[in-house]
This record gives sequence, C-alpha cells and structure tokens, in this order.
Amino acid sequence: MNDLTASVYYNKTYNMQNTFTFSLMAILLFYSFNRDGIIADQYRHDDTPVSKLEEHRWYLSTIYKTNGYTEIMTRKAFILFRTADGKISGNGSCNSFGGKLTIDGNTLIFGNIFSTKMYCSDVQSVEDDFFKQLQKVTRYEIKGNKLLLFEGDNLVLEFVE
Repeated sequence: MNDLTASVYYNKTYNMQNTFTFSLMAILLFYSFNRDGIIADQYRHDDTPVSKLEEHRWYLSTIYKTNGYTEIMTRKAFILFRTADGKISGNGSCNSFGGKLTIDGNTLIFGNIFSTKMYCSDVQSVEDDFFKQLQKVTRYEIKGNKLLLFEGDNLVLEFVE
C-alpha cells in the first residue's frame, strides 16, 4: 500500500469505528434510561388510574420546605408524566428537565433527573427549590384538581391542573 491508500484506509476505518462506538453508546444510554421505568401497578391504592397523572400538564403551585412554603404565582413550572415510557418531563421555570419515573401503587420515585443549565435570576431560587424537592418525592395523591407529592408523610410539592 502506498501512503495515500493507507491514509484513506485508516480514515475510513477510523470513521467506521467512531460511528459504531457512537451507535453502541446511544443504544446503551437508551436502554439504561428505560429499563427501570416499568410501571408495576396501573392503579393507585384508592383505585384511581395512574393514567390520571398523564391527563394533565401539572403546574407547580406551592413548594413546601421545613422552614415554610413558597406559593408560585406564575404558570412557568410544570411537570408531565409519561407512565407508559417511565419518564417525566417539564420546566422548572427557566430550564427544561426530564428523568425516569417509577410507580407502584401510590409510590412515586423520580430518578436520573437532568435539566438544561441556563441561569435565570428572576426565577432561579424557585427552580432550585423545585428540583431539590422533586428528588425527595416518594408518593403522590390526586385530590380534585391538585397533585400532591410527598416525602413520606410530608408534603413537598403541590401542583394544579
């Protein structure tokens, strides 16, 4: 092989290896994101279908913390549930987010929460508190037009339709 042929051969081989590596990584990432998000129970303990979660864009109305609560007056922050895929998505007021969702009865766990990383000074503290409380959630209740998310017996987030 001359130098030019060897160079072309090397570039084609290198590009094929990169394409294969990227494809393999994409498949593994997709698999790892989806494999644990299986819904174990299609109904809550009070027989309300889990699909009730999916019927709405739930807007954040209140963040509860140990030192008080914050009422949210804008309809910027919301969460969407895709129970069939085992995923959540939404907006924290400034940044989009997503993650894994596991439901068993009224037990609700979010995992691998990720978001874009823009800084928005007017809503940053709300978004930071929202994401922090979201990671604590262990169960949910739907009462009328409200979605209540709890850490054990402690209410941490409240949403409205």
